[in-house]
Amino acid sequence: MSSKKTQKDTVVNMLDVFRRIDFFSDLDEAALNRFAQIATIQNFQHEETIMLAGDTRRAIFFIAKGQAKVFSDSKNSRNSILNLLSTGDFFGEIQLFNESGKSFISVKAEEECSIIIFKGKDFINEMINNQKLFIAFLKETSQKLNKAYMQIASLSMSTIKERIKSCIMQFIEERGIKIPHNNGTAVRLKNRPTQQQLAEMSGTTRETVNRELSALVKNGYIELNGKDLLLLKDFPA
Repeated sequence: MSSKKTQKDTVVNMLDVFRRIDFFSDLDEAALNRFAQIATIQNFQHEETIMLAGDTRRAIFFIAKGQAKVFSDSKNSRNSILNLLSTGDFFGEIQLFNESGKSFISVKAEEECSIIIFKGKDFINEMINNQKLFIAFLKETSQKLNKAYMQIASLSMSTIKERIKSCIMQFIEERGIKIPHNNGTAVRLKNRPTQQQLAEMSGTTRETVNRELSALVKNGYIELNGKDLLLLKDFPA
Protein backbone atom coordinates (compact mmCIF):
# COMPACT_ATOMS: atom_id res chain seq x y z
CA MET A 1 0.00 0.00 0.00
CA SER A 2 1.50 3.33 -1.07
CA SER A 3 2.41 5.82 1.66
CA LYS A 4 2.44 8.76 -0.75
CA LYS A 5 -0.11 11.49 -0.10
CA THR A 6 -2.55 12.34 -2.88
CA GLN A 7 -3.24 15.94 -3.91
CA LYS A 8 -6.63 15.65 -2.20
CA ASP A 9 -4.97 14.58 1.08
CA THR A 10 -2.60 17.54 0.84
CA VAL A 11 -5.47 20.01 0.38
CA VAL A 12 -7.38 18.49 3.31
CA ASN A 13 -4.31 18.84 5.55
CA MET A 14 -3.84 22.42 4.36
CA LEU A 15 -7.46 23.22 5.27
CA ASP A 16 -6.80 22.03 8.84
CA VAL A 17 -3.82 24.39 9.01
CA PHE A 18 -5.86 27.33 7.71
CA ARG A 19 -8.60 26.77 10.27
CA ARG A 20 -6.08 27.28 13.09
CA ILE A 21 -5.15 30.74 11.78
CA ASP A 22 -7.46 33.58 12.83
CA PHE A 23 -7.04 35.44 9.53
CA PHE A 24 -8.68 32.59 7.60
CA SER A 25 -10.99 31.26 10.33
CA ASP A 26 -14.19 32.94 9.07
CA LEU A 27 -13.87 31.74 5.48
CA ASP A 28 -16.35 29.23 4.14
CA GLU A 29 -15.27 25.86 2.78
CA ALA A 30 -15.18 27.02 -0.85
CA ALA A 31 -12.93 30.00 -0.08
CA LEU A 32 -10.63 27.88 2.09
CA ASN A 33 -10.29 25.38 -0.74
CA ARG A 34 -9.30 28.14 -3.18
CA PHE A 35 -6.57 29.34 -0.81
CA ALA A 36 -5.42 25.76 -0.21
CA GLN A 37 -5.00 25.24 -3.96
CA ILE A 38 -2.60 28.19 -4.30
CA ALA A 39 -0.59 27.67 -1.08
CA THR A 40 2.54 25.76 -0.26
CA ILE A 41 3.83 25.00 3.23
CA GLN A 42 7.48 24.83 4.22
CA ASN A 43 9.18 23.91 7.50
CA PHE A 44 12.17 25.76 8.95
CA GLN A 45 14.46 24.85 11.83
CA HIS A 46 15.67 27.17 14.61
CA GLU A 47 17.85 30.00 13.23
CA GLU A 48 17.14 28.96 9.64
CA THR A 49 16.61 31.90 7.29
CA ILE A 50 13.07 32.23 5.92
CA MET A 51 13.64 35.46 4.00
CA LEU A 52 16.85 37.39 3.44
CA ALA A 53 17.24 41.13 2.89
CA GLY A 54 17.44 41.72 -0.86
CA ASP A 55 14.96 38.92 -1.60
CA THR A 56 12.85 39.91 -4.62
CA ARG A 57 10.15 37.25 -4.36
CA ARG A 58 6.67 38.72 -4.52
CA ALA A 59 5.08 36.43 -1.95
CA ILE A 60 3.17 36.56 1.31
CA PHE A 61 4.14 34.35 4.24
CA PHE A 62 1.87 33.24 7.12
CA ILE A 63 3.24 31.55 10.23
CA ALA A 64 1.23 28.36 10.76
CA LYS A 65 3.33 27.19 13.73
CA GLY A 66 6.24 28.53 15.75
CA GLN A 67 7.90 31.91 16.13
CA ALA A 68 10.13 33.98 13.85
CA LYS A 69 12.14 37.18 14.27
CA VAL A 70 12.31 40.11 11.87
CA PHE A 71 15.66 41.88 11.93
CA SER A 72 17.90 44.30 10.11
CA ASP A 73 21.18 42.93 8.84
CA SER A 74 22.73 46.06 7.41
CA LYS A 75 26.52 45.74 7.21
CA ASN A 76 26.76 49.23 8.68
CA SER A 77 24.73 48.58 11.84
CA ARG A 78 24.37 46.04 14.61
CA ASN A 79 21.81 43.31 13.95
CA SER A 80 18.68 43.97 16.01
CA ILE A 81 15.24 42.41 16.29
CA LEU A 82 12.59 44.65 14.77
CA ASN A 83 9.66 42.37 15.54
CA LEU A 84 8.72 38.92 16.80
CA LEU A 85 6.11 37.00 14.83
CA SER A 86 3.96 34.15 16.12
CA THR A 87 1.31 31.79 14.77
CA GLY A 88 -1.13 33.67 12.55
CA ASP A 89 1.19 36.60 11.80
CA PHE A 90 2.22 37.35 8.22
CA PHE A 91 5.05 39.15 6.44
CA GLY A 92 6.13 39.95 2.89
CA GLU A 93 3.29 42.39 2.22
CA ILE A 94 5.69 45.27 1.49
CA GLN A 95 7.20 43.41 -1.46
CA LEU A 96 3.73 42.86 -2.92
CA PHE A 97 3.23 46.59 -3.43
CA ASN A 98 6.79 47.86 -3.60
CA GLU A 99 7.81 48.69 -7.17
CA SER A 100 11.16 46.92 -6.84
CA GLY A 101 9.67 43.98 -4.95
CA LYS A 102 12.81 44.03 -2.81
CA SER A 103 12.88 43.09 0.87
CA PHE A 104 14.84 45.35 3.21
CA ILE A 105 14.56 43.05 6.21
CA SER A 106 15.43 39.44 7.01
CA VAL A 107 13.32 36.84 8.81
CA LYS A 108 14.67 33.84 10.72
CA ALA A 109 12.95 31.05 12.62
CA GLU A 110 13.27 31.45 16.40
CA GLU A 111 12.19 27.83 16.80
CA GLU A 112 10.84 25.13 14.50
CA CYS A 113 8.40 26.92 12.17
CA SER A 114 5.82 25.96 9.57
CA ILE A 115 5.27 28.71 7.00
CA ILE A 116 2.43 28.99 4.49
CA ILE A 117 3.60 30.70 1.30
CA PHE A 118 1.44 32.28 -1.40
CA LYS A 119 2.65 33.75 -4.67
CA GLY A 120 1.78 37.43 -4.53
CA LYS A 121 -0.34 37.51 -7.67
CA ASP A 122 -2.41 34.49 -6.59
CA PHE A 123 -2.95 35.89 -3.09
CA ILE A 124 -4.03 39.33 -4.37
CA ASN A 125 -6.49 37.76 -6.82
CA GLU A 126 -8.19 35.86 -4.00
CA MET A 127 -8.21 38.94 -1.79
CA ILE A 128 -9.93 40.99 -4.48
CA ASN A 129 -12.72 38.41 -4.59
CA ASN A 130 -13.28 38.61 -0.82
CA GLN A 131 -13.93 42.17 0.38
CA LYS A 132 -14.21 41.20 4.06
CA LEU A 133 -10.85 39.45 4.00
CA PHE A 134 -9.27 42.32 2.06
CA ILE A 135 -10.40 44.79 4.75
CA ALA A 136 -9.01 42.46 7.45
CA PHE A 137 -5.70 42.38 5.56
CA LEU A 138 -5.59 46.20 5.40
CA LYS A 139 -6.46 46.41 9.10
CA GLU A 140 -3.65 44.02 10.08
CA THR A 141 -1.20 45.89 7.84
CA SER A 142 -2.13 49.26 9.36
CA GLN A 143 -1.68 47.83 12.87
CA LYS A 144 1.81 46.65 11.91
CA LEU A 145 2.59 50.11 10.55
CA ASN A 146 1.39 51.70 13.78
CA LYS A 147 3.60 49.30 15.76
CA ALA A 148 6.57 50.32 13.61
CA TYR A 149 5.89 53.97 14.44
CA MET A 150 5.77 53.06 18.15
CA GLN A 151 9.14 51.31 17.85
CA ILE A 152 10.66 54.37 16.20
CA ALA A 153 9.30 56.52 19.03
CA SER A 154 10.65 54.04 21.59
CA LEU A 155 14.17 54.16 20.12
CA SER A 156 14.13 57.95 20.44
CA MET A 157 13.54 57.71 24.20
CA SER A 158 16.40 58.97 26.34
CA THR A 159 16.85 56.06 28.76
CA ILE A 160 17.33 52.33 28.35
CA LYS A 161 14.73 51.65 31.07
CA GLU A 162 12.07 53.56 29.09
CA ARG A 163 12.89 51.60 25.95
CA ILE A 164 12.64 48.26 27.75
CA LYS A 165 9.29 49.15 29.31
CA SER A 166 7.99 50.47 25.98
CA CYS A 167 9.00 47.22 24.28
CA ILE A 168 7.19 45.14 26.92
CA MET A 169 4.07 47.30 26.58
CA GLN A 170 4.01 46.80 22.81
CA PHE A 171 3.67 43.06 23.33
CA ILE A 172 1.10 43.50 26.10
CA GLU A 173 -1.05 45.80 23.97
CA GLU A 174 -0.82 43.44 21.01
CA ARG A 175 -1.23 40.05 22.72
CA GLY A 176 -2.20 40.66 26.34
CA ILE A 177 -5.39 39.19 27.80
CA LYS A 178 -7.14 40.64 30.86
CA ILE A 179 -7.68 38.02 33.58
CA PRO A 180 -8.94 37.95 37.20
CA HIS A 181 -6.06 38.19 39.67
CA ASN A 182 -6.36 38.18 43.46
CA ASN A 183 -9.09 40.75 44.19
CA GLY A 184 -8.70 42.62 40.94
CA THR A 185 -7.50 42.08 37.39
CA ALA A 186 -4.19 41.73 35.60
CA VAL A 187 -3.08 41.46 31.98
CA ARG A 188 -1.39 38.19 31.02
CA LEU A 189 1.18 38.04 28.24
CA LYS A 190 1.64 34.41 27.25
CA ASN A 191 4.99 33.26 25.90
CA ARG A 192 6.65 36.55 26.73
CA PRO A 193 9.76 37.50 24.75
CA THR A 194 13.03 36.29 26.23
CA GLN A 195 15.45 38.65 27.93
CA GLN A 196 17.78 38.37 24.93
CA GLN A 197 14.95 39.23 22.53
CA LEU A 198 13.96 42.26 24.63
CA ALA A 199 17.59 43.32 24.72
CA GLU A 200 17.93 43.17 20.94
CA MET A 201 14.66 45.03 20.43
CA SER A 202 15.54 47.82 22.87
CA GLY A 203 19.20 48.15 21.94
CA THR A 204 20.79 47.01 25.18
CA THR A 205 22.20 43.91 26.90
CA ARG A 206 20.45 40.90 28.42
CA GLU A 207 21.93 41.77 31.82
CA THR A 208 20.35 45.24 31.70
CA VAL A 209 16.96 43.74 30.79
CA ASN A 210 17.31 41.26 33.66
CA ARG A 211 17.93 44.08 36.14
CA GLU A 212 14.96 46.11 34.87
CA LEU A 213 12.60 43.11 35.00
CA SER A 214 13.77 42.36 38.54
CA ALA A 215 13.07 45.96 39.54
CA LEU A 216 9.58 45.85 37.99
CA VAL A 217 8.84 42.63 39.89
CA LYS A 218 10.20 44.04 43.16
CA ASN A 219 8.07 47.19 42.86
CA GLY A 220 4.90 45.23 42.13
CA TYR A 221 4.38 46.16 38.48
CA ILE A 222 4.74 42.67 37.02
CA GLU A 223 4.94 38.99 37.91
CA LEU A 224 6.90 36.43 35.91
CA ASN A 225 5.33 32.97 35.86
CA GLY A 226 7.34 30.61 33.70
CA LYS A 227 7.01 31.87 30.13
CA ASP A 228 4.17 34.22 31.04
CA LEU A 229 4.24 37.81 32.27
CA LEU A 230 1.47 39.40 34.37
CA LEU A 231 1.04 43.16 34.28
CA LEU A 232 -0.35 44.07 37.70
CA LYS A 233 -0.40 47.85 37.32
CA ASP A 234 0.59 50.48 34.79
CA PHE A 235 4.27 51.28 34.51
CA PRO A 236 5.38 54.61 36.01
CA ALA A 237 5.49 57.52 33.58
